[in-house]
Amino acid sequence: MALDTLQEYCQTGTPVDAYVVDAHCHMGPYFNFQVVDEGSAEAMVRSMDTLGIDVSLFSPHLAITADWREGNLQSAEAAAAFPGRLVPMITVSGRATPDEVQAEVTRWHNETGIQAFKFHSSLHGVDTLADGYLPVYDYCDRHGIAILSHCWNGAGGTEGVIATLTARYPNIEFVNAHSASSWDGIEANCAVAEKFPRFHLDLTGSRLLWGAVEYMVQRMGPDRILYGSDSPFIDPRPSMGRMMCAHISDADKLKIMGTNAKKLYKL
Repeated sequence: MALDTLQEYCQTGTPVDAYVVDAHCHMGPYFNFQVVDEGSAEAMVRSMDTLGIDVSLFSPHLAITADWREGNLQSAEAAAAFPGRLVPMITVSGRATPDEVQAEVTRWHNETGIQAFKFHSSLHGVDTLADGYLPVYDYCDRHGIAILSHCWNGAGGTEGVIATLTARYPNIEFVNAHSASSWDGIEANCAVAEKFPRFHLDLTGSRLLWGAVEYMVQRMGPDRILYGSDSPFIDPRPSMGRMMCAHISDADKLKIMGTNAKKLYKL
C-alpha cells in the first residue's frame, strides 16, 4: 500500500516501502539486557520486515564484549544466511596487539570483504587512539571505509581525537554513536561535526529526546545524520516512529533513514 507520507506509514503500521538502513545494530544475547529470541539473526530479520528496514549493519554483543574474533565469525555466518539484509561491522579490540588485529583484518578482507568497522572502546577498556586500532585505521584509509565507534574517547576528548585522526587519515569517515542521547551531548557532537566534515552523527539511543532530530537537522543539515536503533536489545519501533513523525521534510527523513548510510557504507 503506497501512502503519501512517512508519518502515515507510522500511524497505520505499514512497512516503509522506501530504502531504509538501520546503521547501528547488534546480535545475540547480552549480559545486561533481556533480548527477545536471544537476539537471533532470524528474529532481527523478522523485525526488519515488520518495519520495512532493508539493511541492518550489526556487530554482535559477543564481539563488543568478551570475544571479538568469535563475534566476527558469527557475523559472517549471519550475513551468509541473510545476504544483503545483514551487513557485518567488523569489530576489534584496541587492547589487542597490532599484529593480532592485522591478522583479523586480513582474514575478513580475504574471506568476505569488509564494508564497515565497529569500535566499542569503553567496553574493551581502552581509548580509540590505542595502538591496537592502528591496523584498522591504516586499512580504512587505504580502502575508504567508515568506522562507527560507541565513543571517540582519548586525549582531548571527542574533538581532540577526531582532530588527530582526521589529520592522519584523510580517507576515513568517522561515525559517532549515540549522538542524541542528551541535550549536552547533542550540542557537543554538533559542534564537533561543524568543525570536521568527515564526522557523522548516529541517532541510536534509549533516550529519544523530543525535538532532537529537528534541532540537529536545522543546525547541521540532514546529510551526516544516520538512523540507528541498537536492535535487538532495544526495540527499533520507537526510534523508527520518532524518525517518521519528526517535523522535517520526508526528503530529509529518507536521507537519515537510508540514503546517507547507503552512500557512507557503499551498500
